Amino acid sequence: MIEFTQIGSELIFIGVAFFLVGLIQGALIPVVKNSRMALSGHLTAVQCAMALMIFGITWSLVELPVYLEIFTAYGCAFGFILIWLGITIASVTGASKALPIAGDGFSASIATEHKVTSLVRLGSALSLIACTLLTIGMLPIVW
Repeated sequence: MIEFTQIGSELIFIGVAFFLVGLIQGALIPVVKNSRMALSGHLTAVQCAMALMIFGITWSLVELPVYLEIFTAYGCAFGFILIWLGITIASVTGASKALPIAGDGFSASIATEHKVTSLVRLGSALSLIACTLLTIGMLPIVW
């Protein structure tokens, strides 16, 4: 039976709040410098928010040592938020190096490009590691 844990409840809350941010960003797509990038940020926020809510609902099924459980939960949330933040900054500034498809035809200062690239890469690495640990933590439910 699935039951709500403290970490699960927090992930659900973070997911709901992140979903709201994504909806607000969707309304602001027409007013930013790069609307394609803003759409990408909007979709990133709502999709990652739904993932966080699902992680929260199923968190009682995760079997990891406490320190890894905490890293996994907040690593997922923080990683997703860093990716979204990088994309959102890119949509406002026109940065395009880290995300060349959505950024095609736009550019920003070298410092801004570096910040966006760092945020997206760090968020991607963190969320990849955390989601891998989450998968490992859920293996006992299938075996």
